Amino acid sequence: MKWRYYLYSLLGCVLFFSCYNEDTLTDDASGEDLVRFEFPQGRNSWDDDVVAIKEKFNVCIIYKDFQASDLNRTWTGSIGSQTYFGEGLKSDEQAEFMISFMKNHVFAYLNPAITQKVFPMYYYMVYDCHAPFVFGPYNLKAPMKNIFDGMDYWSLCMFYGESDAMSDMLYGRLEAPETPEDFWEWRGVILYKILEKAYEKGNIIMPEEFQTGIDYRTEVESDPGTEGNPNYYAKRGFPGLSVTYTRMDALKSIGNTNPSKNFFAYIHLGMRYTSEELEAKHPKANNPLLWEKRQYVLNYMKTKYDLDLEAIAKIPAMN
Repeated sequence: MKWRYYLYSLLGCVLFFSCYNEDTLTDDASGEDLVRFEFPQGRNSWDDDVVAIKEKFNVCIIYKDFQASDLNRTWTGSIGSQTYFGEGLKSDEQAEFMISFMKNHVFAYLNPAITQKVFPMYYYMVYDCHAPFVFGPYNLKAPMKNIFDGMDYWSLCMFYGESDAMSDMLYGRLEAPETPEDFWEWRGVILYKILEKAYEKGNIIMPEEFQTGIDYRTEVESDPGTEGNPNYYAKRGFPGLSVTYTRMDALKSIGNTNPSKNFFAYIHLGMRYTSEELEAKHPKANNPLLWEKRQYVLNYMKTKYDLDLEAIAKIPAMN
């Protein structure tokens, strides 16, 4: 019977490695894994940056020489009908802009202790990334700024190709960031996802003492006009429900949270609102427990993980 065991093991190995195109596999510089692209992809200043990012964070930023099929890979190869379309960047100017963004507005705020096993093998910088959608007689293009669920990649798209009026009306026109507020939102969306993944993987641990003083049993209030009620959610020490980086909803039921969710909500609160913005939303004098726990989490994240949430919350200064 042993021969069957060996045969099945061999077959499993063949199936696993058949997921990859052997003609495009090369050893990476560190020898830690196999890379399907030449890396680095050029000899420009930004190529030095992507090498430095790879060495520190173990993710390859790829900005050219990939196909739409690379955006649609599964564990058994490329799927028959494509979900995403896109291609490599069209110019050096686009590459320099996007890699500078990744270097200065994303990786500058992180450290490898937090991001260990968070990033996939590749981070694609994509031109005209979109998902097609048929709506009656219209063939629409839904722009995809970020993809975080790829088999072996994440992607970012800042430059969009030809579109049509109907797609633009329904989805909005994708434009590269220009203003400080644009950069704040673009980087915040990515950093939010990174920290969410890091928390899920246990790279960030909630300290036991965080729960002290917060009641997770009594029902909360959240309706407008109840801000003075002792059970108003913010007064009780709940920032709200984390949905996306720019969206933090009111906590409408105590059953929608727990210590773990609430701790990440404080991470979100710290990276989303400056002190001035939080004062306008939830005044310190009326919500002392919220402010106390916020400061605790800010200090904990900076001391324990060298992560400055307040810096992420601030609108960046642009040259």
